Amino acid sequence: MKFSLTVLAVIATLGLITAAFASNNVLVFPDTAMGKVTFNGKLHNEKLGAGKCMECHKDGKPFPMKKPGDEGAAKITVPHKPGEFCGACHDGTKAFDQMNCMKCHKKDAPATGGYGAPAGGYGAPAGGYGKY
Repeated sequence: MKFSLTVLAVIATLGLITAAFASNNVLVFPDTAMGKVTFNGKLHNEKLGAGKCMECHKDGKPFPMKKPGDEGAAKITVPHKPGEFCGACHDGTKAFDQMNCMKCHKKDAPATGGYGAPAGGYGAPAGGYGKY
């Protein structure tokens, strides 16, 4: 009996430690026409305070504790609805308004040829202009 309680206590402790580290995950939601969305768990954990995971994961509302793409993960749709998913907190009062799209949606910068020129330069042939 005593051994069983000890094993149970160890398992519970490991679960809490795992949950604490999981809250620092960086999750990337799939790329959309608006750009990909990166969720920084560490930043949210710092702003909310350690151990506040259940504010967003209680009974899977507004988010189940699943990574994007995993079975049972949140399927965030457009248009975003107030009070759903990110909008549960990002309402302009508790946190910045979710309608500020570019705060979350980021497009990768296009490759450039240096000094902001497009890759390949401005109209230069693929091999360049040859020797001068």
